[in-house]
This record gives sequence, C-alpha cells and structure tokens, in this order.
Amino acid sequence: MTKILIVNADDFGLSPGTNYGIIEAHRHGIVTSTTAMMNATGIEHAAALSADFPALGVGLHFVLSYGKPLSHMPSLVREGVLGKWLWETAERGLLQNDEIVAELHQQYDRFVSLFDRVPTHIDSHHHAHFIPQVWEHVASFAREKGLPLRIDWQATRQQNITVQDVRGVDYFINDFYAENVSSRFILDALERATDENEHIIELMCHPGFVDKIVMQSRYCYPRLDELEVLTSPALKQYIIEQGFRLGNYTDL
Repeated sequence: MTKILIVNADDFGLSPGTNYGIIEAHRHGIVTSTTAMMNATGIEHAAALSADFPALGVGLHFVLSYGKPLSHMPSLVREGVLGKWLWETAERGLLQNDEIVAELHQQYDRFVSLFDRVPTHIDSHHHAHFIPQVWEHVASFAREKGLPLRIDWQATRQQNITVQDVRGVDYFINDFYAENVSSRFILDALERATDENEHIIELMCHPGFVDKIVMQSRYCYPRLDELEVLTSPALKQYIIEQGFRLGNYTDL
C-alpha cells in the first residue's frame, strides 16, 4: 500500500510574511497542504497567492482563540477579540453552542467566497476542535459538508472524544515545533509511523518569514527554522526514497 505524507502548514493568512513562507515551503520544499485563518488580516493576500499554486491543498483553519470573530460571540470575546481564555470559558461551561456553530459557518462561507472553492479539510487554531464541546459541532459540520477533519488520535483519547463517521489521517505528527525543528526529527517520526503500519500521515508545521505581525507572536523566529528544514532537498529526497508520496487531504 502506498504511504502518503501530508505536510500541512497552519496559519495561512496570518500575515503576508507567513503567507510567503508557506508558499516558499510549497514551491521549494515538502509542504503540500495549508489551512487558512479566515479572520486574520492577511487572508485576502493568502487567497490571492494560492490562486497561482493549485497543487497546494487549502483547508479551513477554524479560529476561536485569535483575532476578531466574524460573528457575534459575546461568551468568548474580551474587548472585541478572541483569545486563549477559550479553554477556561469551555471548562466553566460558559461557551455557547450556537456561537460555535454560527462562527464556523461564517468562516466556512468566507473561505468559499475568497478562495472560490470548498476547503480540502478542516482543522483548528491552537487545536481548539479537540475541546469536546467544539469537536461535537466541527465533526458534525465536517460530516454535513463531506470534508475530512484533522484527527489527533492521542488528543481524542485524552479528551474522551469518540471519532465517528469522519475521515482523517491514520497518524498525526503534532510536535515538529520549537526545539524539535530538524530533519532528523521528521525522519524519526516517519520511521515510528511506519513501524506502526500507518499509511496516511500528517505532519503539522508553521513555516513563515518574519514580519511585524509575526513578531507579535510568541512563536516567531522558529518559523524561519522550520522553513529552512522544510525546503531541504536532501530531506525531500530521503522521504521519497522511503516510499512516501507527498499528498494532501484530497487523497483521503
């Protein structure tokens, strides 16, 4: 059976620097897929760039913890913006189901409008869809639209989430990040996945160039390190030699 590796760059649309970095990692590296933040300031720029790269799969990066929402979310906004207090709000039972659903529909509709196509799949910023209450609505929406969903099997087990009737990858590598950013880390992770006989694998990444918006993030300069690793010709060649085909969520 063919082994497929999906290398998904999160945060498309965060800023022009992030967008250019993701495109660079696609053109000259192993990034095959990305997910778009529909409420971020660089999203129109991202949509325009992606039109020239049809082989780059673009999914929806559902956002509940950054920027301004597209809908009315009084249970979650503070001073008009979303933030990482999402988890505290959910734990306290104050997150409203109708607000999650409305925001998901708004972000999806904006994606279709800007990109002139449906997303290849859905995932989320800061893994928000692994909050059980959020998962319920995102999984239902994915089933309704016939879209695959990012599944982190370890996270779903930890959160006691039952994965039912949604398509996803067999194995998810979520820790190519910070001190783990190296070619050796990727190769070791792929070897572990192969040992477990998993055939469709997603590697999450966050490449980008640095601009003023990215400099406001706690994850700033490591995006350049990721870009360097992900555009290594030797890494790409080795992955192919190990029998992997680089693909995206349309291959599911």
